[in-house]
Amino acid sequence: MAIRAWLAAATAALAFATALPAGHAGEVPGPVLEAVRSLVGPVEPGAVREAPLPGFYEVRARGEILYVSADGRYLLHGNLYAVESRRNLTEDTRREVRRDAIGRMDEDALIVFAPAGATKHRLTVFTDVDCPYCSKFHLEVPDLNESGVEVRYAAWPRTPPGTESHDRSISVWCAEDRHQAMTDAKAGRAIAPATCENPVEEHYELGRRLGVSGTPTLFTEDGTSIGGYVPWRELVSRLGRS
Repeated sequence: MAIRAWLAAATAALAFATALPAGHAGEVPGPVLEAVRSLVGPVEPGAVREAPLPGFYEVRARGEILYVSADGRYLLHGNLYAVESRRNLTEDTRREVRRDAIGRMDEDALIVFAPAGATKHRLTVFTDVDCPYCSKFHLEVPDLNESGVEVRYAAWPRTPPGTESHDRSISVWCAEDRHQAMTDAKAGRAIAPATCENPVEEHYELGRRLGVSGTPTLFTEDGTSIGGYVPWRELVSRLGRS
């Protein structure tokens, strides 16, 4: 029952599944689709595909990867490894899902701190305007920019709508100068209250579906997730190895 409840909560997240080539979804055996539908309801095209594990199909839901047997009788939830290469195949799929979701984000809805010169790497950062480690990270954004790293902020307030901190996130995204408002908020300075049509809830929901549970959470261009504060020199080194 716990798995059933978990899967039922993931139904909406299937809409974020990566689209597969036309016709692939038709190759999924009926028992697999029936098993998935019995647990999470109708699935989006591309949410189910053949798994690297023979006799199983992969289901993408709520930022997690599930495996259903071809006869629809068995479900696996966990990491799938290739023994010879010791590669985490499940994490490969998670990166693919995150990469595609991040790639579809509206650039105008993000607050982007870009290098003055050539951009070598891009980081999408789900941030709370009042979190201490987010503030520490923001102090190092100029160093990241100098190293050719573009920082793209998405809103992920840690408190619910109607709270002061959540409202400050909205004020930052609605400010006339969003870059300065972000910097002021992270420095603990007062910012002018503002409201407008904003992406705060949309960003929060996307982050939740991608597995964000705290701030800052960083995503590289290939969909790798980096949780928590990492010093800028280490970040640049990691990006250079990717």
